[in-house]
Amino acid sequence: MLGLLKNRNYFRFWSAQIISQLGDGVTRLAIIYLVAMLSKDPLEIGLVIFAQLLPTAVFGIFFGPLADKYSRKWLMVGSDFYRMTIVLLMIFFHDSVPALITLIVFQGLGTAVFNPARSASIPDLVGEKNIQQAISLSQGTKAAMDIIGPSIGGLLLLMNNYTAIFLIDAATFLLSAFLLLQITLSATIHKHEQPGGEGYFSSIGSGIKQVVSMPALRFLLLLLMPVTLVVGALNTNLVAVLTNVFKVSPAHFGLLEASVGVGAIVGALFIGPYLLKLLRPSTVMLMGTIIVGAWMVIVIPLDMIRPALGITPIYLWCLMIGVLNTLINVPLSSLFLGATPAFFRGRGQALLGATANSFQLIGILAGGWIAGYIGVLNGTALSGLLLIIAVVFFPLLKGYKELHAIDPKNKKKPIKATEEKAGLPAAK
Repeated sequence: MLGLLKNRNYFRFWSAQIISQLGDGVTRLAIIYLVAMLSKDPLEIGLVIFAQLLPTAVFGIFFGPLADKYSRKWLMVGSDFYRMTIVLLMIFFHDSVPALITLIVFQGLGTAVFNPARSASIPDLVGEKNIQQAISLSQGTKAAMDIIGPSIGGLLLLMNNYTAIFLIDAATFLLSAFLLLQITLSATIHKHEQPGGEGYFSSIGSGIKQVVSMPALRFLLLLLMPVTLVVGALNTNLVAVLTNVFKVSPAHFGLLEASVGVGAIVGALFIGPYLLKLLRPSTVMLMGTIIVGAWMVIVIPLDMIRPALGITPIYLWCLMIGVLNTLINVPLSSLFLGATPAFFRGRGQALLGATANSFQLIGILAGGWIAGYIGVLNGTALSGLLLIIAVVFFPLLKGYKELHAIDPKNKKKPIKATEEKAGLPAAK
């Protein structure tokens, strides 16, 4: 996996991810803290999370064709400069909650353009056979930055200098853009003509039709829906479980949150790749999904044994949440990217992101609503149980059988037929 970093192009691409996500982690904590101090209203704190997810959920699908029509490199660079400008504006409005939330939405629009272009560029940089390794490295890097960034942000908050925090984040976008400017991406895929000279909005519809018409991609989207729904519910309930039910101290709370990230790093860089050598990605993905559901149900017996065994089982539970998430995310993302024909990867990735964020938003709302009626412990366990029930029937679907036939070592995929059907030349 680390051998990919010998590829100079990919190394710059990966370095840009580290720098940009590090700055994001610093600022994300600062904004949540700022809003909490300015407002004291839990609803407005929740709006920060909504504002981060909403642009991709609502507008992401409309930006997908950009990554198929125009230079992905320049889309990423332009998005970085745009987001840098938005972060600099936060300096002047750091004392206004409505202004901060509005700016987060505008920043999210830049992310909605950036992410499909970034994901669709991975096969160009590493080759089709290395997509899975690149996704694992990317997931592990993100998990690491999700720990390191907020940790640095916490130290900077002690200085009470919000200007410095926003300037650091802006500088990371600038440095990311500089690194991305130095990469070389093949422009071949952008030369494909859209069928029938279709317009921009028509290309959105054709991209959706292409994804839905392929059983493997359709199955992945169907699986993504209950998974992200439950992830949203878990994100809503996890803090309440740790603080209100388990009543952990502030010090342990921070370490438990970090242990989820550590688990994600271990899962993405070590456990996931090891299992993917032994099993097909579809098997790892389905197995990981079922175990995630079971692990959420375990929260009830965990509460029973906690008085006798102390905090250690809680750390193990949080650590495994991180590990198990990567056993879903890595194979799902790599299978979707690898199974999507090159000529509409931008639209495919935009649809994937829009679906994930939309159902995560629904999960956040549903998780809070269910927990309000039956309690956070029962709500968490019920979400896990429903995930198991939903997923256990998935192997019977045609899409799973096609997906299971894909061997990353063999790259057996029905892509050419799909492209020819659309009236386009096969991707080279």
